[in-house]
Amino acid sequence: MNSFGLSKSVQQTGELSRFTTNHQRPHTHHTLMETILVVEDNAIVLESIAESLQISGYNVLRAANGIEAIPLAQKYLPHIILSDIMMDGMDGYALLNELRKDPETALIPFLFMSAKTDFEDIRFAMNLGADDYITKPFTPSSLVTTIQTRLTKHAMMQSAVHNKIKQLTENLAYAMPHELRTPMTAIMGCADLIKRNIEPLNTEEILLCSELIDSSVRRLYRLIEQFNHYAQLTLLEAEQTKEKQLYSQLTMYGGDTIHEYIIEESTRNSRESDVVIENGIGEAVLPIKPYYLEMIVREVVNNAMKFSAVGTTIRTTLSKTPQGYSIIVHDEGRGISKQHIRNIEAFRQFDRQQYEQQGVGLGLALVKKIIDLYGGKFIMQSTQGVGTTVQIVLPLEVPMTLEKAI
Repeated sequence: MNSFGLSKSVQQTGELSRFTTNHQRPHTHHTLMETILVVEDNAIVLESIAESLQISGYNVLRAANGIEAIPLAQKYLPHIILSDIMMDGMDGYALLNELRKDPETALIPFLFMSAKTDFEDIRFAMNLGADDYITKPFTPSSLVTTIQTRLTKHAMMQSAVHNKIKQLTENLAYAMPHELRTPMTAIMGCADLIKRNIEPLNTEEILLCSELIDSSVRRLYRLIEQFNHYAQLTLLEAEQTKEKQLYSQLTMYGGDTIHEYIIEESTRNSRESDVVIENGIGEAVLPIKPYYLEMIVREVVNNAMKFSAVGTTIRTTLSKTPQGYSIIVHDEGRGISKQHIRNIEAFRQFDRQQYEQQGVGLGLALVKKIIDLYGGKFIMQSTQGVGTTVQIVLPLEVPMTLEKAI
């Protein structure tokens, strides 16, 4: 069987040619001709597929194996690659591996076509990173439909990425100038006040200036630290050895450590009397670096205090469950909508124009990123006008595969 499910004798009698030319061109919606790289070691089948795709309005590049395909893919960056698996020189599996190593070709949709129909063969191909798997025999119309589906999905993904970048740019353009200008204005104002006063300032004026400078510097420092943390975590996500880095340290006396972080945050925000802590974790060893545990606890608690009024209760419950170590922080603040919860991400703040709160929306985005890296869960429930509950669940143990490496 060739790739279209026709025998060699049929190919030799010219039936294959009639098979492709009789294929009706479907209604397409391309405004520009998409380029498809077809990799097939059977010359007759390769030409047949190419003709069929050209009739359907595509521009086609041809390669007899992976060795020929790589330079074509790198030079022309086709919209999609269609490849046989069993080929001399370099088979389809090796071709896919090589293309995924190159950032320029890594994201090109890749479709395998093969007579291998076993589930294990298909799963192996998909685990390598293939976008689809077309089993032989197939008709030209089914091939074109599959290709159109993949191109549409890829275009949607690109559009989603573009929209995210656009949204990120807009969020930064709105939040960043404000977050940088406000504390800088306060610092410059105090400096100008001190410089312009010939007579020495009195104690009250000096105290006021020092407090304003201190709070402004801390605000700038927090912003810089959040940027730095987010950048480091983003890089860590791409590290192949990230697990060893994540578990290079564990947190001793986990419950007591969390308790200490909460008390420090409540004192810093003058909310000591508002905080209630139920510590059911105690001296347990938590499988997370103290550095990251402190970050997530402080961010969640600080967020609860920022969006709730002084005098309302902030309740924190620490417990060990069958699912993992649970940290629950509940406030009686203004709450947010379900849509806003779904859209929590870096550099995005909700209702900023209405409430004029500080920050650029990195706090909970940092928490989510850390929890994801550790394979935990981040759950947020909120009712507008009633309050918000954030639950963090950390795994009970270090992954078995890493225990000996730590």
